[in-house]
Amino acid sequence: MKTVIVDEIHALARDKRGSHLTLSLERLAALCESPPTRIGLSATQKPMEEIAAFLVGRGRVTTETQRHGGGKEGERGPECQIINTGHFRQLDLAVEVPPSELSAVCSNEQWGEVYERLVELIQSHRSTLVFVNTRRLAERIALRLREVLGEEAVAAHHGSLARHIRLDAEQKLKDGKLKAIVATASLEMGIDIGYIDLVCQIGSNRSIANFLQRVGRSGHSLGALPKGRLFPLTRDELIEGLAMIRAVREGILDRIEIPQSPLDILAQQIVASVSCEEWRETELYDLCRRAYPYRNLSRQDYDDIIKMLAEGVKAGNKAGVYLHRDQINGKLKAKRHARMAAIMSGGAIPEQAQYNVVTEGERTVVGTLDEDFAIESMRGDVFLLGNTSWMIRQVTSGEVIVIDAGGAPPTIPFWLGEAPGRTV
Repeated sequence: MKTVIVDEIHALARDKRGSHLTLSLERLAALCESPPTRIGLSATQKPMEEIAAFLVGRGRVTTETQRHGGGKEGERGPECQIINTGHFRQLDLAVEVPPSELSAVCSNEQWGEVYERLVELIQSHRSTLVFVNTRRLAERIALRLREVLGEEAVAAHHGSLARHIRLDAEQKLKDGKLKAIVATASLEMGIDIGYIDLVCQIGSNRSIANFLQRVGRSGHSLGALPKGRLFPLTRDELIEGLAMIRAVREGILDRIEIPQSPLDILAQQIVASVSCEEWRETELYDLCRRAYPYRNLSRQDYDDIIKMLAEGVKAGNKAGVYLHRDQINGKLKAKRHARMAAIMSGGAIPEQAQYNVVTEGERTVVGTLDEDFAIESMRGDVFLLGNTSWMIRQVTSGEVIVIDAGGAPPTIPFWLGEAPGRTV
């Protein structure tokens, strides 16, 4: 292996997925005869020097004192080439405010005005991408737009829809069969969805960088101008929206906060490493500290994690014991079930209680529902998922069995804890 490319690195650096990645990169480098070249790409990264250090690792970050024999101790600089072409480009941005005065909450009258303006914009453009902050809102807005624009003109797109339904919506958009697609962050970046000439953001998305990423989904052809419209739904969101537009025009970005030494991810990677081969405790500690988020990992924290993995969370309880620790020789070996745990339980995305939505007869999975919504539902209830109304036939352990409701008026499902928080 010669090269590792980390695309949209800003999206990884800000959470534990990035910590997981950096440890994997250091393990990969240790396996290669010569460390692979690391390339990080993103249009919205700040501060760039720290993101570069996150990419190359502690072993390629030096202090000014080490580099020049002077300067302040502790000032760090990554030993890599940083190519900064700037994130700013010309954008056509505007805030869309409903005719009636905004208040603390969005009234039904104002929602009607938002839908009316959305329809006008969609009809005056070839293809429109409408971003929302929650899956429930994606389903709700897609339903209302289909009532006006036609059943085949609009589709919803979010993480609780089955993959084949999402891919079908993306392909229809590429082929020009859809006028609009209503999406959550599932279409924010990294997916080729063809030509988009307008992006609408419903409500404040609470991040300057994410707003830029979303507007940047439009105007991808040479010489085209990305076009975005922000729809604030309350007075608070109007102030947020104006501040966000001003920040974009002044070239200001959110500062990315990199998690420092997350120990749950460290435990996963230690189990995975030892499952592959025997390790000396000190050598594995040194490898972990080469990952930038773990550069300040204390030996005490590391030893505590090793002890937990070797003795279990509670004395006398063997659950969670994955390592055999040879304290005399300072060596670590894996228990028999450690490899399976590393393969099946790895990752930084928290597990959520979800019920699969499965069609009766064919057993086709069409998506997932929040556990609370599923257990509160009854046989005969009709709900919307994607472009289809589904009638519940049965709710079993972990599954909701459904049939096509034939367009019957549906309720909108809810998913708990999905709205994004503001950046620092």
